[in-house]
Amino acid sequence: MKYLQQFGLTCDPLGKAIKDSVDNKQYQRLKQRFDWLLESKGVGMITGESGVGKTTALRKLVESVNPHQYKPIYQVENHFRAFDIYSQFANQLGLEKQHRYSSLWRTIKNQLLHLHEDKKVTTIWLLDEADHLPLNFLTELPSFLNVNFDTKEVLIILLIGTPKLRSILQRASCASLSSRLQFHFQWEAMNDCVEYTQFITEAYSKAGRSDQIISDSGMKLLHMASKGKLRHTHRILTHAMQQAASQGMNHLTDEIIKEVIENLHAMIL
Repeated sequence: MKYLQQFGLTCDPLGKAIKDSVDNKQYQRLKQRFDWLLESKGVGMITGESGVGKTTALRKLVESVNPHQYKPIYQVENHFRAFDIYSQFANQLGLEKQHRYSSLWRTIKNQLLHLHEDKKVTTIWLLDEADHLPLNFLTELPSFLNVNFDTKEVLIILLIGTPKLRSILQRASCASLSSRLQFHFQWEAMNDCVEYTQFITEAYSKAGRSDQIISDSGMKLLHMASKGKLRHTHRILTHAMQQAASQGMNHLTDEIIKEVIENLHAMIL
């Protein structure tokens, strides 16, 4: 992309391809919980507002596991029926399509047991946007985990969603699933402006620019407008760099940042 070249960047500082574009302090605390979940098995939950960076952190977590011991399966299309959710899971396990619920459950369980007992691999089922999962999926999930799973720890489940997910699991109908939760981690936006500034500065440094391209006042504008959310920050910075590059500049003035914020105001709030 030409605007990245104009800024002397080798990559997008906050782009999805950057593995380290994550709040490292929060990530280390989350990783401790996640590593414990790998040992204890069961169900974990990560919640956070949209755009705070939890999916990026999740991607980094998945990349940290030993592929010889664990088989991560990431699933985000969770707006459908419970049968469809399990069918997606079965497909990613390499299983043939099933048309009956009972056959689908049995086939999946047999495959998970096979992976665990014969290949010594534990499956990690990561369900993103889990607050969109159908309620009957959440209420029936403990039944899916019963039988052999109560005595053989062959599956780890991680539910990821907005804070609404926690409210859903607090319902009486979800009490059985809630009782299985090993941990709940709330991923927060970067509310501290000093830490936020340091994070953005390091991101640009890793992408090839170690000098200051945003003033202190510009960084405060950016932090205030994005509310510390990295997705919003990325959107503002991308538009600002494109606008600056079109003017032959390789730094971001306060005026450009203000103008971009005003233009994106409706989408940011």
